[in-house]
Amino acid sequence: MFISEHTRNIVIASFCMSLCTMANAPATSLQNVALAESTDIDLTVGYYAEVVFSVGALLAGLIFHPIYRTIGIKLTALLVTFLQGASYVAMIWIVNKWVIYVGYFLTGIGLGSLWILWPMVVVNNSSLSNSQRNMGWWFLAVSSGPFFGGLLNYFYLLKVTEISTANRKMVYGICTGIICLVAPVAAIFLTDAKKVKEEKIVLQDLGRVGEGVGMKNYEPLEELETDVDQTPSARAWFKKMAKKRSFWMLFLPLLYWGFIWGYLAKIIPTAIPSIVNERNLIPLSTLLVAMGFVAGSISWNHVARLTNNTFCVILITLMHVAAMTLSILIFPKDAATEILDVETAVTYIEPHKAYVIVISVLIGLADSCVSILYYTVAGKVYENGTSLGFSVNAIGFYVFYVISMFLPTLFDLHTYCYLMLGAVLVMCLALTVGLRKYL
Repeated sequence: MFISEHTRNIVIASFCMSLCTMANAPATSLQNVALAESTDIDLTVGYYAEVVFSVGALLAGLIFHPIYRTIGIKLTALLVTFLQGASYVAMIWIVNKWVIYVGYFLTGIGLGSLWILWPMVVVNNSSLSNSQRNMGWWFLAVSSGPFFGGLLNYFYLLKVTEISTANRKMVYGICTGIICLVAPVAAIFLTDAKKVKEEKIVLQDLGRVGEGVGMKNYEPLEELETDVDQTPSARAWFKKMAKKRSFWMLFLPLLYWGFIWGYLAKIIPTAIPSIVNERNLIPLSTLLVAMGFVAGSISWNHVARLTNNTFCVILITLMHVAAMTLSILIFPKDAATEILDVETAVTYIEPHKAYVIVISVLIGLADSCVSILYYTVAGKVYENGTSLGFSVNAIGFYVFYVISMFLPTLFDLHTYCYLMLGAVLVMCLALTVGLRKYL
């Protein structure tokens, strides 16, 4: 059966990013505990490595567009995918903390670029009427990666009570192998699709969403084209975007994203050993977040079709409030920066792994909706400058992610959760008020 170039590119984007996230999920969640239990390197190096990672990702936001325009999409995909694996190699052969920092800097460039590249491919190969549907399917594939990565990691660490050097090398060795598989696949099969023809549209009063939904009550605005050769110059694009309030509103949800991914990547994996002596609960939490993400990626468009996107945003805000409240109740204040004794750690209520399960699923469900809506809205706001737009996105996200890595060293875990609640409220208002006409 014939598959169009646009469809093939979306499939490649989904397959490659799912494997990249499959490798990254266990690599990120185990880092702090692996450093503390299998090396003599201090646990806080894990937080500082994430700061260095974010510096690399910020650099990716600055250099991705010129690299992409210079060497083309195939070589760009090959290069940045290989760079993702640098920190995994560093975690296999740990010499000192500086090797870890270098590895994470290169991984930041690679993974930061991938989060620009693949959403750009999905948007550029979708018409406006099916962009939210395609973004939903892409996030479904992306979230399946952490699901399978967490599942494998869970069974591997099922009876492990302390991460050994052999455990660490096995996990990061497999992660490196996955990256070596993905890079050539992306380079061989990905193409620069020229145009997606689209009817004339205006971005207001979208109403309900879903396939074939949301094309009512539009007035003609302009024809959408995704010809990479017609991408405007950076100066012209920024000059145009600077006049749009919606462009600046897109930065506000990035505050939420930086904080929630700081929580998922470092805080909850580090805090879990302070309430239970089961190391397999760390990959299980990653697995459950991914399961929530998968379920959300499948269901949110259907929920929005029955209600609307504003209702979805309010619902996910309540989910995050519940997750952060539970975190405050079950985790000790100091559990973000050190592994405490389970018997003596002080909590508001008796901690149990069932609470960790609930927190993980709630965050996975909620964040999948934010991801689908945000990337769909951003694609509309950025028009035909998606490579520039998603580069700006990456810069904004990693600025807040860097901040989230410093906060645990300055404040306790509970204060972080309170700040997270503030970021959730900002995200809710930005989407439901500031960007309402794009929902």
